[in-house]
Amino acid sequence: MPGDAETAAPAETGPGKVTGTAWLDFTKGGGGKPNTIDPREFGLKGIKVEAVKDGKVVDSATAGADGTFTLSAKADGAELRLPASNFREPYNGVDWLGPSLVTPAIIGSYVWMWAGFAMVLIAAGLAGLPRELLEAARVDGANEWQVFRRITVPLLAPVLAVVLVTLMINVLKIFDLVFIIAPGSSQDDANVLALQLYRSSFGTDADPGVGSAIAVLLLLLVVPVMLFNIRRMRKESRR
Repeated sequence: MPGDAETAAPAETGPGKVTGTAWLDFTKGGGGKPNTIDPREFGLKGIKVEAVKDGKVVDSATAGADGTFTLSAKADGAELRLPASNFREPYNGVDWLGPSLVTPAIIGSYVWMWAGFAMVLIAAGLAGLPRELLEAARVDGANEWQVFRRITVPLLAPVLAVVLVTLMINVLKIFDLVFIIAPGSSQDDANVLALQLYRSSFGTDADPGVGSAIAVLLLLLVVPVMLFNIRRMRKESRR
């Protein structure tokens, strides 16, 4: 319960609107009547209420300190529900792992992990470039940008392809970073396919059908990248 929650009160009715009260139907020490607002029961301040018609949310409102809320006429005849976000534990740690910055934090961690791999391969490719081609381009009047764009990058294309394909496959199946870095309250904001596969197959929101569908989708996404890599390796072996 919020510390500044007030005693629950019946909502005032009015034309052209739907009103109600969301409160904790529990009296400390016992007593009270079920489904009735008792004097010692508190309103659920800040709780979100949604009006649903035909599976679509037509209106929503946030309860006040006494638990009262007001919806527009769109909610007339709709089913009222409390979305799951009301019951998700808020994150109380450092800000950069909160919902707004957890994804950039994970991206930064991934770049830090794989930057060394990419730099080693690219550095090895640069070391193997024929220097006479670079010098010949400079003698012919090409500036450094033209040398880089027309000589260095085309010669580095096989190395860049290896780095790109490897990182694409790893991005598609990334799981551990999100699972470890993002706290439980922020995992939904940093969710990825591999993590959702685990959660759907073995987690609290288990749904084997959804897990199987995600696994097939990941396979379909990875197979074209693998085929491209195999074709590229075969072409290189024929040279």
